[in-house]
Amino acid sequence: MYIIYALLGAVMASLGTIFAKLGLKGIDPNFLTAIRGIVMALIVTIAALSFGKLSITTFNSLSSKQWIFVILSGIGGALSWIFFYHALATGPTVAVTVIDKLSIVLTAILATIVLAEGITFQAILGLIFVFTGTILVAVPWEKIQKLFS
Repeated sequence: MYIIYALLGAVMASLGTIFAKLGLKGIDPNFLTAIRGIVMALIVTIAALSFGKLSITTFNSLSSKQWIFVILSGIGGALSWIFFYHALATGPTVAVTVIDKLSIVLTAILATIVLAEGITFQAILGLIFVFTGTILVAVPWEKIQKLFS
């Protein structure tokens, strides 16, 4: 089931990026990010309420350590949006999105180091392809050629 959720997440992220790029014309990226955050908070809150997952008991069940990590995650996500939408406002959508997805490689490295999760040769090979693909998409061909001449 996680694969279906992940694919749906990818589709929604893609649509969100396209809609944001369309909406960024003549608007400050910080303003767009703030409005987007409010809309997302409302939708996530409504979803949590409708599934019965948002209650005082749930809040009280979080440990101090969990609160710290949730807050740090929120800060990281917010900063990610701010930087992404600033890049999107001035750069080409494909290059910005592909560079942003380097988070896949960084997350895999951090999961291996910080979370002590194992990584297979197949995964390493795939991550090398993601990194190489990012370079090929985001860096002009002339600059790549200069590296090898």
